[in-house]
Amino acid sequence: MKKVKIHTVIFIFLISIFTAAPIIASSEESGEAKPSEETKEKLSPADREAKAYELFDEILTLTETSGTATAFSQIEALYFKIIREYSDTALAQESYWRLISLYVDKSVPPGYEKAETLYFEFLKKYPESVIKNMIEDTLSKSYSKNGKWDKLLKLSLPAVNEFKEKGKLSNPNLMFMYAEAKFNLGDLIEAEKAYKIVIELVPTSIIATTSKRRLEEIKKTKARADGG
Repeated sequence: MKKVKIHTVIFIFLISIFTAAPIIASSEESGEAKPSEETKEKLSPADREAKAYELFDEILTLTETSGTATAFSQIEALYFKIIREYSDTALAQESYWRLISLYVDKSVPPGYEKAETLYFEFLKKYPESVIKNMIEDTLSKSYSKNGKWDKLLKLSLPAVNEFKEKGKLSNPNLMFMYAEAKFNLGDLIEAEKAYKIVIELVPTSIIATTSKRRLEEIKKTKARADGG
């Protein structure tokens, strides 16, 4: 229990360093529950972080004592409380990721509609957050695992556009996932291009190794099609 909490505190501290500016929430957005003005006035930023962590500690306790499946609805409600009432804290960003992970990894079938709603809400509130890549990796792995190639293509397409504009990527995994989506949808020409980009960008990575294997598969498929 103590090890988990210590690790979490360190993780939250690192997020607060790298996302100091982006964690300012768009509290004016309509339709979102917001902490009362009275609460904002009474609590300092440090106190708000502490309150958010108290809720997160409740989640850890529920997970350890009851299990995620048994306490799912309670855990879900606590994450939402952090997100809605303490949206200006670093822990709120992590809570988006953890809640999305619950929907896609712990729900049967995966709760993609809920997860995607949270993802788009997150993008509006924290567009520069380092947690963005973590959320996208979580979603993309689930889409790939469950053969949701159209969803994977839609999620990864912005990475392709980013590469075309800048010649680099903030998250090379999404280029690989774009290639995987194209490969499984039968667009081998686009898949081949994307796999080669992955190898160029991160040549020593696991996804580069997989990309090389996929290129060999594409080569064999083309040879069979040509009668070779």
